[in-house]
Amino acid sequence: MKKPRILMMFLIIAIVLTSIPTMAEGSLVKVIVNGKPLLPDVLPFNDSGMILVPIRFVAEELGYLVEYVEETSTIKISKEDKNVELTVSSKIALVDGRDIPLDGRSFINNDRTFVPLSFIAKAFDEEVVWDAKNQIAIIGKFKGQERSKNSFLFTNEEYGYTLNFPNSWKEEAIIETRDGNLYVYDRKSAEKFIAEGFNSFGPVFEVIRSGYPVITTVPYDTNYVIDFEIGSYYLEAIFDLDFQYYPGTRDSYKKIWDEGQEVLASYKRLEDTKLIDKESYDTEIGVLNDILDNYVPMDIFSPDEIYTLRKPNPESTLLYLKKSKDDNTVIIKLEVLFNNKHKLTQYHLKNYSYELEENNLSQEEALELANNFIKIYVDKNIELLKTPDLFPSLYEEEKHEAYGDSQWKHVVVVDLEYGFVEYYGLLGDKRY
Repeated sequence: MKKPRILMMFLIIAIVLTSIPTMAEGSLVKVIVNGKPLLPDVLPFNDSGMILVPIRFVAEELGYLVEYVEETSTIKISKEDKNVELTVSSKIALVDGRDIPLDGRSFINNDRTFVPLSFIAKAFDEEVVWDAKNQIAIIGKFKGQERSKNSFLFTNEEYGYTLNFPNSWKEEAIIETRDGNLYVYDRKSAEKFIAEGFNSFGPVFEVIRSGYPVITTVPYDTNYVIDFEIGSYYLEAIFDLDFQYYPGTRDSYKKIWDEGQEVLASYKRLEDTKLIDKESYDTEIGVLNDILDNYVPMDIFSPDEIYTLRKPNPESTLLYLKKSKDDNTVIIKLEVLFNNKHKLTQYHLKNYSYELEENNLSQEEALELANNFIKIYVDKNIELLKTPDLFPSLYEEEKHEAYGDSQWKHVVVVDLEYGFVEYYGLLGDKRY
């Protein structure tokens, strides 16, 4: 068996620390760029309150091409239509043709050009945060391609965030939370360890919260700070350094590892979604699932495909589903809006190119369908009638029909060709 994980961590830390060059100018600084800690060969440092960082390492991590022209001691940095030019020892840089002042002179130390941290924000339009307590410079935020297809929503209520897990993880992974920390194991590897009599083994990855990011001590390309609040906490994802799997479980372990990288990009704070509590969320999800069962063919959407939950304004919750041809092309989507009392206020299905089965309805059938919907999901005392066309720019004549109550506060639109329902609530109050 491999050495215990904790011993491996101490060994790696010792190797890293003994290889760090010392600098007389001031205390050493750690840098996190887009969630990933950097360990350049010459470390950033704090010189009497001015934070100085090696420009090449930071710029390249942000995706820029960096070129040093030795004859003129000039650094040229470019990406797409952004161009930065900096002359060593100058307090002025050229950014897209404009002179940008530096808070201090750039200079070379150990063959690396250093600039003030504030210059990163000015030159690259990046958000820069300084954690003085921990001496950490944070540039940008964790980014990634969000996983949206074939996934289910995981909610960590204690730490207040959601992630989208692949549906396959229901069978392939063991997902645990302990004291708010999330641990994801490869099921095949875990079962093999247990069968062999080992009850202590590491997860594929974990999402932990602490006052100081562990991964700035031993940075790896697969570990990230995914969220933070200065003075309060860091939320970081740590992928197992010891690769705890058996030869026969390597593929399943690696699958969870690779998919875990994608999962992190779906991270959302619950406070950003304004999700009030689990009971309210379960109520709203229950309504949506019931609508899916009764009004939407099951081969279009599945309850497990709910991949985003957010508040478009302070008084409503939006549940959103979509089908995509690829990562960029949505072919059909469904939006369900609830007010702050968890009552349905809008139900909207938009089809772009999904092939639907025809289900032609007569006016009488459409009116009955509209009334059934309003009585089940809104108010059993509402009676809908045929109304004038409220949406001439959105719906085609004779293909869609609108039905509303006597005050037009509640309107249901029925697609006469395919039999789908859309609902707009509280129109009379101009809130929709």
